[in-house]
Amino acid sequence: MEFRFLVYLLTIILILLTRTSLAITFSTSSSSKLIHRFSDELKAFRVFKHGEKVISDSSSSSWPKRKSVEYYELLVNSDLQRQKMKLGAQYKFLFPSKGSKTMSFGNDFGWLHYTWVDIGTPNVSFLVALDTGSDLLWLPCNCIQCAPLSASYYSSLDRDLTEYSPSVSSTSKHLSCSHEFCELGPNCKSPKQPCPYIANYFSENTSSSGFLVEDTLHLATTDDHANKSLVHAPIVIGCGRKQTGGYLDGIAPNGLIGLGLGDVSVPSVLAKAGLMHNSFSLCFNEDDSGRIFFGDQGAATQQSTPFLPLNEIHMSYMVEVEGYCIGSSCLKQSGFQAQFDSGTSFTFLPDEVYKKVSVEVFSFPR
Repeated sequence: MEFRFLVYLLTIILILLTRTSLAITFSTSSSSKLIHRFSDELKAFRVFKHGEKVISDSSSSSWPKRKSVEYYELLVNSDLQRQKMKLGAQYKFLFPSKGSKTMSFGNDFGWLHYTWVDIGTPNVSFLVALDTGSDLLWLPCNCIQCAPLSASYYSSLDRDLTEYSPSVSSTSKHLSCSHEFCELGPNCKSPKQPCPYIANYFSENTSSSGFLVEDTLHLATTDDHANKSLVHAPIVIGCGRKQTGGYLDGIAPNGLIGLGLGDVSVPSVLAKAGLMHNSFSLCFNEDDSGRIFFGDQGAATQQSTPFLPLNEIHMSYMVEVEGYCIGSSCLKQSGFQAQFDSGTSFTFLPDEVYKKVSVEVFSFPR
């Protein structure tokens, strides 16, 4: 009886969606025209952005066939997303199911901050670097060229690290080349083949490459009475088959979680799913331990430094540095724009500012 009712309810929903899912276009006059979102007329004008290039798309491979299963899935998913936006965030904040604690292992792991995350079904733990300067969460996976994962290779670890295997997780599935997150999709021979990825980083010759999958990230939340409950969120993961550069020398040997502004980053995916506000917090102590919370918007009374508006050049967390001071001496014309990047160990300055700072430091009385 319950099954019949569910089928009947879904049928009603699909009928309503096919009648009401419309796009509205406005002319310069007071009249308007209603166009179905998957009509041939709208298809002719559809464009999508890939990198810096805007590509016209009139191919049938990326446009659902009317009354097909994909057609109805897209309509239902779109409606659900709109409902989640209306309802707001489901949770005040979230944190990894292993706990919100972050840690640093010094030079052994490249002076970055790390946290444990559980991924897949059954869940497997990974020690990932926290990087606000990139978007993708990737893990060593079906390795061709990866960093050593044995604890004997690192003085700071008391257990071996784990390699991710999509075939072992029952919730893992490949992302196809036609997926919205597949930046290399236009280079694929078929829109149905697994989506490849290449993530290049600021450090010289440092990269991760492989293919994209979707799997479950295990998170937790607490209510007003400190009761903990688990949240299982689907996210996009890079199955990193080949790493280069610093990723073979102790930096992020067990993977990296991108916390950037891109659509594929964990904060963006969780916010789009309506699980939390599109924000997160990283707090560090003097001993390099810390905490991470997704959805945390901070106290209204706390002091803050505003980020610069996004633009085509900088799709990252940028701040305006007004000046540089050594002791009580502030350098003239030392203002510049800087990226806030937790995935970089050291502070880098523009050449002109660096020279001024160097002169001031060496002349500073000791």
